[in-house]
Amino acid sequence: MPVLRRVSPSPSRHSSRVVTVDGATGGSTMPTAVVRYHRPIDPLAMLDQGDASPLLYARGFLITRTSVPVPVPHWRQLRLGTWSLSYDPRNVLVTAAAGEIWVAVLGRALDLTDLGADPEATARSLLAARLAGRPRLQDAVDDLVGRFVVIDGDGAETYLQTDAAGMRSTFVAESPLPLVVAGHAALAAEVTGAERGPFGSGGWLADHRAYCLPGRATPYAGVVHLTPNTELHLEKRTVRRVFPRGEPVPVTVDDAVGELRELLQHQLTELAHRGPLMTSLTAGLDSRTTLALTRPVHESVRYFTYSLRYGEHLDNTGHALDLTTARDLAAGLGLDHQVVTVGQAIGDGDLKRVLERNSTRAHNRSLAAAYVTELPADRLHVRSNLFEIGRAFYRAQKPDRPDLTPEVMAAILCRRQPDDPAVVAEFAAFRDVTGLTEFAGYDPYDLFYWEHRSGVWLSAVYLESDIAHDTFTILNSRRIYRTLLGVPAAARVRGDVYHGLIRAAWPEVLEWPLNGRTRRPGQSAVPAVPARPDVAVAPAGPAVEAGPFDRRHRLPIHEHADLAELAVPAGTSRHRFALAANDERGDRPDGTAAPLELDAMLDARDSENLVVVFHGATDRSKYEYPRFEWQSTLAELDASVLYLADPILTLDAEITLGWYAGTAAVDVSRYCAELTRQVATRLAARRVIMTGTSGGGFAALAASLRVPGSVAVPFAPQTSVTRYYQKHVAKYLALAFPGHDPRTVAATFADRLDLTEHYAKATDNYVYYVQNLRDPFHIRDHLIPWAAAAGVTEAGGRSADGSRVVVLEDLREGHGPPPRPQFLEHVRKATEFLTQQLVGRTS
Repeated sequence: MPVLRRVSPSPSRHSSRVVTVDGATGGSTMPTAVVRYHRPIDPLAMLDQGDASPLLYARGFLITRTSVPVPVPHWRQLRLGTWSLSYDPRNVLVTAAAGEIWVAVLGRALDLTDLGADPEATARSLLAARLAGRPRLQDAVDDLVGRFVVIDGDGAETYLQTDAAGMRSTFVAESPLPLVVAGHAALAAEVTGAERGPFGSGGWLADHRAYCLPGRATPYAGVVHLTPNTELHLEKRTVRRVFPRGEPVPVTVDDAVGELRELLQHQLTELAHRGPLMTSLTAGLDSRTTLALTRPVHESVRYFTYSLRYGEHLDNTGHALDLTTARDLAAGLGLDHQVVTVGQAIGDGDLKRVLERNSTRAHNRSLAAAYVTELPADRLHVRSNLFEIGRAFYRAQKPDRPDLTPEVMAAILCRRQPDDPAVVAEFAAFRDVTGLTEFAGYDPYDLFYWEHRSGVWLSAVYLESDIAHDTFTILNSRRIYRTLLGVPAAARVRGDVYHGLIRAAWPEVLEWPLNGRTRRPGQSAVPAVPARPDVAVAPAGPAVEAGPFDRRHRLPIHEHADLAELAVPAGTSRHRFALAANDERGDRPDGTAAPLELDAMLDARDSENLVVVFHGATDRSKYEYPRFEWQSTLAELDASVLYLADPILTLDAEITLGWYAGTAAVDVSRYCAELTRQVATRLAARRVIMTGTSGGGFAALAASLRVPGSVAVPFAPQTSVTRYYQKHVAKYLALAFPGHDPRTVAATFADRLDLTEHYAKATDNYVYYVQNLRDPFHIRDHLIPWAAAAGVTEAGGRSADGSRVVVLEDLREGHGPPPRPQFLEHVRKATEFLTQQLVGRTS
């Protein structure tokens, strides 16, 4: 893989200019200012095959009291006042000094008051503000946009703050460790000798199901984040809040669109003038907003979409939707578009070890490596992140929230163990140190998203990709966020400003779907493609209101009290159905039962086929609920696809398998079958194919019984719950059938837990049963008993009437899902099998 080779430390080449800064205070002439631009290394000159060590702490920096050996050989070192700065010379660095007062900007920053200003002019402007007093400097920093740190000093005191959202990550070693400030937590720990702390175990995030560490914590004891909207006083080792400093100013959507369009498009024009750009292209609103704003420079921009083709990522519907939409956009608009294919997980080796030190949280290291090998190295990566700061992220999920206490912060972060005292204590320290009680009229949940979710979680994503490209986000300025947060809350939740920017900048891009759906002015999302005349389509209605939203799949969730309420939109839609008790045998002595909801996702296409997918056992440390399997695999299939999630997983964070058999009071399989019939009717689907692997295969066999003319396509299924491994069976029965005698529950509910007897009779469905030859347990305990009851003989593997067929194939070692090509092949063959059966049925 092309990586940066080890290079000898470069001499500190820079341009120096002597200028006179006057007019800063009433027009008086200020001391002579010396501005130095330290010319960065061209990354193209460092490309080579082999050594990954120059990628260590890529685009990082280190501040110490005394000079120390540079952590990476090609780094540079210089004095800033009384401090020593070591830094990766791929960064832009500009310094300006007048007497004892000086200012330094490390990283790429544009001045929103003068977007054409070069780095030296920006530094001169900051110095002029600093000479007029630190409050004036703070106002000037608020007008900067980009990814950078600003450091200033006067011979006695030195201050440092990050860009608005902390995307130029900064970590501080606290007392009693020596004072060190660094761009990477591991570098700060390396220099100070800090050891791993209470949050340093490799399994902490999984154990707590958290998106990042709490508060300002890092894996290293005594090393903490400098979070957004705060500044560090280096000599005193104290942190103080610098924003907000006043009430938000109310602004209309139209005014915000008018102001921001000018600021954002001019940034892109200026950046494109300085060098080539690239930006990702997806199906989402944020990416589409960036695309629209690039209109004046789009002919010089490389647009890219990544495709993850390994492991769990194969089944991510978001990636499949991104690829399809991006290709259509690129073809329709004539964009320079590239698909970045990530074919495998990054292997052990030097690069993986470098990435582990660069970012304390793994986002997608294989993708970061692909950025190096697949994308041009000379491009500035313009990211479409941070838009959620202006979209009321937490209020959009749940408008009515309690006061933002450390306990509430912990509950937001941790899906598991939210009451962990260490987590609550860390958030209490975060609140106290950063002053996250000084809201000045701002919604504390907006600031919490901005400063923790963005400043701590997202910044780690940027660190990971620094091995490939520098990154710039055109929204990342306090001035811009102040405008966005002044828009009425309901409009922010709807994303009205972003839709307005698109319509103002490049309205034609709205002709392609946003997350599978389009939006017209004054309307909610409407079908992206014309609906078939025989398909019931949900009306557009008024503008979208705040409600449940699936952020992983980027879709609003339509809630239904009854399956009969279902209206089927074109494109991809998310649904949630309340499930009432439907099995009187399940009545508990106290008259209560755990409520269940069925989560579904429907990809409605112009096809006569409907595939219904049930998932198997779910590793809760890897997959979030709801789990919808095989999404990418089925993306190009000639079929609408209904994905169903087993609601039993909502009752316990540890349960992995429920077979869609439900609880004592709720027969989930019956609801799945009814929903399938409803969807098939509304889509006018002539062929229904119900599939799943392992426990999902059981669910397909069970639900298909209640959908006349359908075909079940199970892959290595269980055919009896009670013949599966007893540890899983006992856990499920105890959870789903409380109050029932475990010795008799299997017999009482045999019609829901054992399919053998059902298939011993004639049924009104078909079966295309796929069994892996190297899975002896499922052959012996599940296939053979079922086949004997179902009348499937060894000769030909078919039942006498041909309605049931067993296919034996060498698919993999042991039990598990089949390889993608074989899965898709058998779904297609099962569809052909069903077509033949239905012809015979009607002839």
